[in-house]
Amino acid sequence: MEWKVLIEGKPNLRIMVKFLPLTEQIAFIGQFKRTNLEWVNFCIEEHTMYIDLDQINEMLVKTYDTMTTRINMYNEVAEGFTLIKVIEVKED
Repeated sequence: MEWKVLIEGKPNLRIMVKFLPLTEQIAFIGQFKRTNLEWVNFCIEEHTMYIDLDQINEMLVKTYDTMTTRINMYNEVAEGFTLIKVIEVKED
């Protein structure tokens, strides 16, 4: 059982919320989609299934914040790799 939470104005971000009855958990999975590729998990926050609306909101915000921080770091690393053109290895 899962729900997709879409982020207004950010079609490449979403939060999947999965109800896991066997472990009595709810997983909040922050996902990022680069241009026409598959969704990639960038963070997972879990809470017990005993949760109210305020706690759901807190978990969504926490997931979004963690996800966007990691996406920013990913973008910085990816940009660095675009600057690398050639790697030379000198043998002794």
